[in-house]
Amino acid sequence: MMNWLADGMVRGGMGGPGIPFGMGMGRFAQSIKAFSAPFYEGADAAKINEINYGGKILLPSSALDVLIRLNIQYPMLFKLTNTRNGSMTHCGVLEFSAEEGKAYLPQWIMQQLRIDEGQIINIESASLPKATFARLKPQNIEFLQVTNMRAMLEVELRKFACLTEKDRIAVRYNDQTLEFLVMELKPNTSVCIIECDVNLEFDEVEGYKAEEESRKNQRIEKPAAPPMEMDEEEEDEMPEPTKKFAAFGGSGARLDGKIRRGGRTESTSSVGGTMRDEKDKEDKLPKVKAREDYVPGTISFPRYDYKCRVVMEKELEEKAKAAAAGGAAGSSTSAFEGRGTALRARK
Repeated sequence: MMNWLADGMVRGGMGGPGIPFGMGMGRFAQSIKAFSAPFYEGADAAKINEINYGGKILLPSSALDVLIRLNIQYPMLFKLTNTRNGSMTHCGVLEFSAEEGKAYLPQWIMQQLRIDEGQIINIESASLPKATFARLKPQNIEFLQVTNMRAMLEVELRKFACLTEKDRIAVRYNDQTLEFLVMELKPNTSVCIIECDVNLEFDEVEGYKAEEESRKNQRIEKPAAPPMEMDEEEEDEMPEPTKKFAAFGGSGARLDGKIRRGGRTESTSSVGGTMRDEKDKEDKLPKVKAREDYVPGTISFPRYDYKCRVVMEKELEEKAKAAAAGGAAGSSTSAFEGRGTALRARK
C-alpha cells in the first residue's frame, strides 16, 4: 500500500512530508490513472455494461484503507477533475477491486472529462446535499417509445450515486443506449441521489421538434391506382353488361314516314342508373391474382390513391344533385311540357 500511496497520492501538503494530502483534515485526495471499463482485467460483458451504464467507478483496495482511516462518511462520493482542461464531474464507487494506481471509469465520464486512456486525473472526496429536483433532456428519439419513462429511470438511476449539471449520462434499457443531459438540479449544481425523493421533469427530446416539422412539411404523393388485370378465365366469368331501362328513351315516328332530324335514337341512363352502374362495378371486382414470379427481397408496399366507399358514394350524390339542378335550370326540352295549338281560331 505504501508504494501505491507514494506513486498515486500527492506527496507533502497539509499532512506533512510523505503523508497523503488531506489525510490530516479527514479529506481524501489523490491523482490516479484513469481507464475505461474494457481495460479492466476481470472485465466481461456484464461487468463492462455495469460500469458503463452507471455513475460509479472502480478504485484500488488500498484506497479503501485510506478512506476508512480518514473516517469518510457513507455514501462515499468523489469529485473527478481533469487538470488539463478543468472539466469536472462527480461519481460514487462501485468496488475497490482495481489494480494499484488505476481507476476504471464509465465511458460517459471519460467523454465528460475529455480524457484519454491512462491519463492522470484528480480524485477528491466530496459531500453533496440530497437532491430535491432534477430536469433531464433526453438525447434519443427512442426515449419516446418507453411506456413508463419515470419507472424506467427510477430503476436505472439506482446505478448512480450523484448527478452534476451539464453531465451527459447513459443508461441501458431494452437493449438500447439512452442518453440524458442534466439540465437543472436543486438545491445545488451537484447533488446526491441516494435514498431521497426527487421531483423529476423532462425537457423536449433532442431532435424531436425538427423531425416533427419535417414530417408536417413533407407532402405525401400517392401514385394513381394501377389498372386491374384479368386473365382470360376471369373475363369469361364476368357477366355481359345489360342495358338499363330508361323511361321515354325510344325514338319517335312520323305519320308521313319522314325521319325526324335530331331525334333521340339511343337511350340515356338516368342519375339513379349511374349510381347502380357504379355499385355493379364494385360487386363485380375481379379475383385477386397471386404473383408467382416473386423474388425474396423485392417486396414493396406502394400507397395508391384509392377512394374508400364512403367518399365515392358522397361524390356520386353530389354529382346527382348537380345534374338534377342543372337539368331543371338549363334543359331546353322536358316531357309533356309544350304549348298547344288549336286548329280553329278562338272567336
